[in-house]
Amino acid sequence: MKKTAHVIAHSHWDREWYLPFEKHRIKLVELMELLIETIDKDPNYGSFHLDGQTVPLEDYLEIMPHRAEKVRELIEKGKLVIGPWYILQDEFLISSEANVRNLQIGIIDSEKLGPYAEIGYFPDSFGNIGQAPQILRQAGMDTAVYGRGVKAVGFNNEIGEDNQYLSKYSEMYWESPDGSKVLAILFANWYHNGMEIPADPEAALAYWNERLPRVEAYASTPELLFMNGCDHQPLQADLTEALAVSGEVRPDVEFKHSSFPEYIEAVKASLPEGLAVIRGELRSQFTDGWNTLVNTASARVYIKQANNKTQTQLEKVTEPLAVMAYAAGMEYPKHELTYAWKTLLRNHPHDSICGCSVDEVHREMMTRFEKSVTMAEAVADRSAEWLTGQIDTSSFSKLQGAPRFDGTEGQSVPFVLFNTTGHRRSGVVTLVLDVCRHYFDGKRAPHDQYAGLTGYNPGKLAVVDASGNAVEAVIVNKGLAFGYDLPDDRFRQPYWAYQVEVTIEANNLPPVGYETYALVAADAVQSKAASAEIVTDGGRVLENEILKVVIASDGSFTALDKQSGQSYSKLGLYENTGDIGNEYMYMQPVGETALTTEGLQADLEIVENNSLRGSVKLTHRWQLPVSADDKLDLEINSMTPFRERKSQRVQETREVTIQTVLTLEKGDRSVRIASEIDNTVLDHRVRMLFPTGLKAFGVTVDSIYELAERPLKPEAEWINPSNAQHQQAFVSMSDGCYGVTVANKGLHEYEALEAGDGTLAVTLLRSVRELGDWGVFATPEAQCQGKQTAELKLIIHEGTAIAGEAYVDAYQFQVPWTARQTDVHEGQLSASGKLIDWNGERLAVTALKVSEYSGDIMLRMFNVSAEPTSVAVESSAGLNGIYKSDILERPSDVQAEGSLAVGPAEIVTIGLKRV
Repeated sequence: MKKTAHVIAHSHWDREWYLPFEKHRIKLVELMELLIETIDKDPNYGSFHLDGQTVPLEDYLEIMPHRAEKVRELIEKGKLVIGPWYILQDEFLISSEANVRNLQIGIIDSEKLGPYAEIGYFPDSFGNIGQAPQILRQAGMDTAVYGRGVKAVGFNNEIGEDNQYLSKYSEMYWESPDGSKVLAILFANWYHNGMEIPADPEAALAYWNERLPRVEAYASTPELLFMNGCDHQPLQADLTEALAVSGEVRPDVEFKHSSFPEYIEAVKASLPEGLAVIRGELRSQFTDGWNTLVNTASARVYIKQANNKTQTQLEKVTEPLAVMAYAAGMEYPKHELTYAWKTLLRNHPHDSICGCSVDEVHREMMTRFEKSVTMAEAVADRSAEWLTGQIDTSSFSKLQGAPRFDGTEGQSVPFVLFNTTGHRRSGVVTLVLDVCRHYFDGKRAPHDQYAGLTGYNPGKLAVVDASGNAVEAVIVNKGLAFGYDLPDDRFRQPYWAYQVEVTIEANNLPPVGYETYALVAADAVQSKAASAEIVTDGGRVLENEILKVVIASDGSFTALDKQSGQSYSKLGLYENTGDIGNEYMYMQPVGETALTTEGLQADLEIVENNSLRGSVKLTHRWQLPVSADDKLDLEINSMTPFRERKSQRVQETREVTIQTVLTLEKGDRSVRIASEIDNTVLDHRVRMLFPTGLKAFGVTVDSIYELAERPLKPEAEWINPSNAQHQQAFVSMSDGCYGVTVANKGLHEYEALEAGDGTLAVTLLRSVRELGDWGVFATPEAQCQGKQTAELKLIIHEGTAIAGEAYVDAYQFQVPWTARQTDVHEGQLSASGKLIDWNGERLAVTALKVSEYSGDIMLRMFNVSAEPTSVAVESSAGLNGIYKSDILERPSDVQAEGSLAVGPAEIVTIGLKRV
């Protein structure tokens, strides 16, 4: 049978990388202009694949808006192939929802322009998530094309049945944990194997005699894939001529200027039986471990933290509040949210969020994060303000508040506490309230008014719930502060306010629900007795009903589970090593011994101590090597591969101050850890160590719509001394009886150490001096100098992370409480309420939003386990009808009556119709 060489013209378009965005964009404009010119001149030119993403069109048309109709014409004719993504993301370093929103927005934008390529395109992702096949299947796609994570071994090599990450062909099947399966096509010869095809006959013959066998070695069908382009590759304008010459010099092969839809259709028609089935995450497990690019998870940690903050605000605060307001009658802010999401997603391409670009790129990213999160916060503020205006707080009208500034009797100060997570929530919450306000009146200067208010005393205060019952509270006077209102019907209204800081314990707030409280004069209610203080023994012990934490002189601590008697010691030590690698890969100097803070004296200070919360600050002053030696610059400038580098760290040291705040709250089984590292040295890595003492064979790791089970011991092929891996919200270790889960905010790299005491190591900081990859690009800002922060939560539990529901604690750790002060008024909503309630086991909620297709409210969750479960959803008044949707949130006429079955590891999107 005559073989067909499918030549697909493309240019892999990293939006920003070794050049800043605008310099790459100029090259994009040149590419697109040449493409239009070439198609106009050459009627035989086939099509151009725009890298599976739509954002290049936005970037191009922002500069060349007069080309909009021409672009639409090319798409409709199939000359320009777009979609389905908005950007080409790094799958592991953005949230589950961000992966899906990227697909949703890409498809919506594509549909406005014409047809899109219905393939999961992952050309250069640094590893591929296990749930990708399920996501694609739910979006109506049955094929994925990708470049990393699986080792193709060639036609003559046999693959054992137990090896689920190897394939002797570039074509295989890829299966998600839920059983969803797609045809997967690997770029076994990378996505540049057909670039720069010669139009000279002699050169063309040599070209194809070399390249055809390389592809034939892996292809299971006579349909051979050749990618005509590479990173930012200019268009090959003479491709039609070159392919005609190719057919002349190799008449045994049909050369076709093809497209992915055409190529995949041909492949499907000739697939053999018995293709390999690969399953789950594709993280290059069966390689030597040196080129997985996993350490991009710890490059420029500040980027990941800014992303985590923005994602969380959008997904877990802003959208739930907007949906709650929408259900109660407010217009849904879909345009504002789309803007916030698109701005965020522009930071998610793999060379951006991975932190592996030049410094200018990451400076611009921080501005995008700020723009996105500020818009999200503004929408959340507006939604929360509107909701509190609808909540009936009139029950507090009879309760006396603090006196006004003029000494007359004051009213109570109601406030609403929102749980915007999808699970019931308890915890200790701190907020600041205005006891009373004095608006600027124009009669006296603001500073004179301030001076006249300084003698104010609010008296003793208390907090009550909506039923008038006293709530245990810690109230601290903060004094006078400036504030202002921005009314809808008049000019801004500045004021002086007397503020207090209020800390209360919230109990069992419903998912996507709220409770109303009020600040009142203490003599208006019967006060509630305070519990014992958390911190004792001069700051060495933090203790509540569940945990006892004992701090050693070196700042490490022991945590005792008082209920089970299980104890964990030497927790929270810091580890430091040199790093002579780059933004992609960590490389410890050969022969170096890691340093730790074990035995290093830590100063101790109590920063908070009451019945609801106790915090202790520990300060280390650590002498660390100043940098790598001069040999590293020579090795970088000569492009010595990082594995061959011989540089060591210098003997000279400099003080690095690390401040660690340990916090224990009433009723919590977790220790909160806040770390601030004043990074004054270069070329190194800092991790925090959690020796669990548990005997386990693997860990449970939060991944994308999956709690992945990963072994402690790497595969036999793995020779890299480091086995660092990706995580999302947490990593957990359990021996079946007891478990330790380490949650984080934006710290995406962990290592589970196989030997010894079951240690979980979480990377807090990595400082490197170069980009790496194909050239010499200095990145001094990747050294992350100055104060760097990190937040973690150590959760002590029985059983596994799933059985002990530690995953719920870890997810809620990401999400701030939302509180909003209001006044006494009547309203349509009760003082306590919820939008939805659901019942089911082993489920995690990831989203509550409004569908672009139907305007219905969409609740998305996934089964965290490998066992089937079910969910029953109850909606509040204002919602009518529940149905099962798909990942694109398209409407369905099939109603979900009663309990809805959820398969193992299944992602479920539930639509709730409005009345």
